[in-house]
Amino acid sequence: MNGKTKEVKSKLENVRIKYLRADFSQKDSGKKLKEFLDKYEDKENDRIYYLATSYKLFPNIVNELKINGLHKNNKSGGFTRIVFEKPFGNDLDSSNELDKEIHKVFSEDQIFRIDHYLGKDSIQNINVLKFTNPLFLNILNSKFVSKIEVIVDEDIGVGNRLAFYNETGTIKDMIQNHLLQVLSLILMDKPKDFSAESIHNEKVKVLKKIKVSEIKEHLIGQYLSYKNELEKNNISDFKTETFAKIGLTCDNEIWKGVKIYLKTGKKLPKRYGQIVIILNKIDNLPENKIIIDIQPEQDIKLIVNTKKPDSDEISEISLDFMHSKRFGVNTVGGYEELLEDVIENDKRLFTRSDELMESWRIIENIEKIKSKIKFVYYKDGSDPEN
Repeated sequence: MNGKTKEVKSKLENVRIKYLRADFSQKDSGKKLKEFLDKYEDKENDRIYYLATSYKLFPNIVNELKINGLHKNNKSGGFTRIVFEKPFGNDLDSSNELDKEIHKVFSEDQIFRIDHYLGKDSIQNINVLKFTNPLFLNILNSKFVSKIEVIVDEDIGVGNRLAFYNETGTIKDMIQNHLLQVLSLILMDKPKDFSAESIHNEKVKVLKKIKVSEIKEHLIGQYLSYKNELEKNNISDFKTETFAKIGLTCDNEIWKGVKIYLKTGKKLPKRYGQIVIILNKIDNLPENKIIIDIQPEQDIKLIVNTKKPDSDEISEISLDFMHSKRFGVNTVGGYEELLEDVIENDKRLFTRSDELMESWRIIENIEKIKSKIKFVYYKDGSDPEN
């Protein structure tokens, strides 16, 4: 257990926890919460509302907080902030409508749209790798890079999220937020400083330049036992994709011509996540690669060519940074890191409203051609691309 983990654990042991059960579909829920807080809170207090609910409940909850005066910052100096779990809407229109309703009550500086992937050490490390190391700073562009892949595979199925997932699919569930957020960090230009505003400005710039590739660059599919799961739960089959490989390009000077693929799915051969940056091929030699592991490990590998001893043969070797060996296994997890950032009012790892709009724009362009994309049924635990 490292120092930061011990510090967090120590703080948690001193937390006083009180519990209120309420139903925010009922009109008196906000009143109950106000009475509860009036009873237990100190006068000088900070508040964080964490909404791990369906996005359909966001407007009602926010309105109940307003009606009962629970949305304002404390006059004594305490803050009030609100955290929204994904998904933030189901398409561009619903997302924009949510944003409009929420901003009637909360200002943007109070709003935190959380994506736990951005709390992972390996994802936070992207900007440090890119902008503090001349090696990466100089080669991460179309002059040296031929392809980028962001991959998040799961070996489990949909599980108890079946009803939600069947209406959503993996493109909206995973690509719209997790994978596009990671991609924007890889592609973004160096910000003028590392403030939240500057980082978000660069992410928005690059998201605006992302284009959806032609039909042949995409593949979607569904694992075979998914139909049985639907039948057992009396749920209609919408031909929902449980796997997606989506091809993109970035139409700016830095990345023009580089192929980009976002790949994710359920019931695949193994659980793992990686960012794979493939460098241009030299003659017939193996391609050099930069691999950033997302899960289950958070390592970094540089795959390069070298000469075998006592031979003229060239082979690949991996220069590895192993996160667990260098910093220990029990580093602070994604959610812990992000919740601390909410308390500290650090918004660098959260999603700004215009970022959200641009990511939904990309997804809408995919949805427009989705019916034309090749759809495959794959055996549980198999690779849909084979």
